[in-house]
Amino acid sequence: MRDMTISEMLSDPLIRQLLRADRVSLDFFATLLREAAARVHAQAMKDVSTAARSNDSEASAQPHGTVLQAEAV
Repeated sequence: MRDMTISEMLSDPLIRQLLRADRVSLDFFATLLREAAARVHAQAMKDVSTAARSNDSEASAQPHGTVLQAEAV
């Protein structure tokens, strides 16, 4: 099963019914979802950047001519 998109969540009848029951506006919920998505995206980009810097520093620490051996999974 795949995750719902923001558009799908905002148009889903069950979610809309729950929002009404909880007295949460559709605009507020949409903003909440977009902000959460932006935070997740920003964290993912930070993690990718950190991993790239880590890989660069590990590679530069290896003496030239050294072959790195991958660990079998």
